[in-house]
Amino acid sequence: MGTADPIRFVKLLPSVQTSSEIDAGIHIQGCDHGHNITSIDNAPLHGVNHLLGLFSVFNPSHYNEMNYGTMAPMQGYLGGYLDLVPARNMTAGTHANLSLSPMAFQGTLRFCDGRKSALAISGRKTFLNEIYKPYMKIERIPFEYGFQDFNISWIMEATPQDKIYADIFHTSDAANVELNDNPMKMDFDWWSGLAALHWDHSTELYQIKQIIYASATEMNLDVTYNDNTGNSPAFTRDYGYRLSFLCGGVEAGAGISIYDVLPQYSKSSSGYMQFTQDHERQNASEVALNTSWTSKQLIYRWTLHAGLRGSWYLSPEKDSYWNLTPTLSVKYDMLSAGHIELEAGTASQNIFHTGITNLGFPVEFDILAGKYSAPQRSIFGSLSYSNNFQQGQYTFDVSLYFRKLQNQMEYSGNMLDFIRDRQDLNEMLLKGDGWNYGINLILQKQSGRLTGWLSGSVGRSIRRVPGKGTYTSDFERIFEIDATATYNAGKWDIGSNFIAASGTPFTAPENIYLIASQVICEYGRYNGSRLAPYIRLDLNFNWYFRKDSVTHGINISLYNALARNNEVCYKFKYKDGRFAYRPYSFAFKLLPGIGWFYKF
Repeated sequence: MGTADPIRFVKLLPSVQTSSEIDAGIHIQGCDHGHNITSIDNAPLHGVNHLLGLFSVFNPSHYNEMNYGTMAPMQGYLGGYLDLVPARNMTAGTHANLSLSPMAFQGTLRFCDGRKSALAISGRKTFLNEIYKPYMKIERIPFEYGFQDFNISWIMEATPQDKIYADIFHTSDAANVELNDNPMKMDFDWWSGLAALHWDHSTELYQIKQIIYASATEMNLDVTYNDNTGNSPAFTRDYGYRLSFLCGGVEAGAGISIYDVLPQYSKSSSGYMQFTQDHERQNASEVALNTSWTSKQLIYRWTLHAGLRGSWYLSPEKDSYWNLTPTLSVKYDMLSAGHIELEAGTASQNIFHTGITNLGFPVEFDILAGKYSAPQRSIFGSLSYSNNFQQGQYTFDVSLYFRKLQNQMEYSGNMLDFIRDRQDLNEMLLKGDGWNYGINLILQKQSGRLTGWLSGSVGRSIRRVPGKGTYTSDFERIFEIDATATYNAGKWDIGSNFIAASGTPFTAPENIYLIASQVICEYGRYNGSRLAPYIRLDLNFNWYFRKDSVTHGINISLYNALARNNEVCYKFKYKDGRFAYRPYSFAFKLLPGIGWFYKF
């Protein structure tokens, strides 16, 4: 919405499925949102999502580097990784990067003495409820929503070889929805935070990095339905230490993680009766060792990268799980014809992320491996080709991938679970397996006044769970085309993003009966139907009043410029003896924005 957003940038890559306006999750090559790790300079984050899919959890002016990959076995996750690195430079003086629009105010201030230390403070506050409240509806269902976040990063150069970094991150959200066709009201509030301390020691021969961190997320949901009320808290806390040693092509590391997790449970009441179900707070720990080696050119333009991660996980029930996950990639350099790379390996993950949705919503929660399921595992492989031409002005990449997933978990409950007096996770958690496969392509122009890329993907994300059978995942898009372009004319620049993708699956009813004023739905195959194709065009224009040591100007943006009524879900409605089952769309068909930016 007029600002550089690392999350929206990643979602335009061919290896990431496009999200709808109600999907805040990141789905990398068919993986669930919880299979991927998001971090700040390698310190993990949990539950960092804003609703609507329009806003990133990261204030972009606070960071100057983003690392992204489709495979994260060395981090202990089945999917990919997204790592944001705050600016670590120490440029003397005071610097600011500010922007203001009807939706939000955000800014970053940097202070540096030019010698030994620097401090960066960033913050953001939205005005959605104050300005957009009359228009915030999903098919006439009003909702309120707002969030705020802040970052603090401190840098100190203790010696020419030693640097100390401290990072603090916090974000908080609040939302409420009141359905106008049934007596249900929902209030959400959730927050995520991170505090991390880094020590980097570098010499000409080697580098040692150490991190100690505390990361947490907490969610609370209040539901009212007729005379029934329910309160459902949940949290995840992660305390850890990481050590890594780099020397030439060799990297070795060690880490320990201590988990404190409260899976979501219900405290409900009905009239004069109150029910608080038994809930189990989970505590577990993991110790991991990892090493990797990247060769110089071995023979005839072949290079090799090998990695190995070994871990010991102590479950909440004090059961031990030992995991050994090797990875291997082989690359062949064909000189001017590009290079090909074959990669294969295994991965394991001890944290499950589940809930009513798989969209990054605050009705999702974490569960630790143990009595509910053994750790998740996967076997993966990919074959890729890459080349650049016209002196590096253009690059072309294509990748085939496959993942076999084991020990997967699905939540079979619904919103009414939060007002019931009994909620047994053993009954609601279904276990199964799955597999992802597909192809990603991207053609990119990297220099000149006009830059951007054209990408495409075709893929499947399949799950198999006893009781549900074999079905497609909730977020699967079989095909997708993304095109992004920016033209820089110096005094002004203009950009656009175009997305065309197949619709996501949903479960449709086959028969609907009205018996004694009660509606009975007979549903068909799970996720056997699809929404209409998703098509969206976004436009962005910047005009610079000044562009040198001080830069300021205005930004004009247009979200969904085609005003297309993209479907986000189907919903059954019954009122006054009439019923219908039809698609619902996002509140704003066309969302314009205007803002001011200032940087010095």
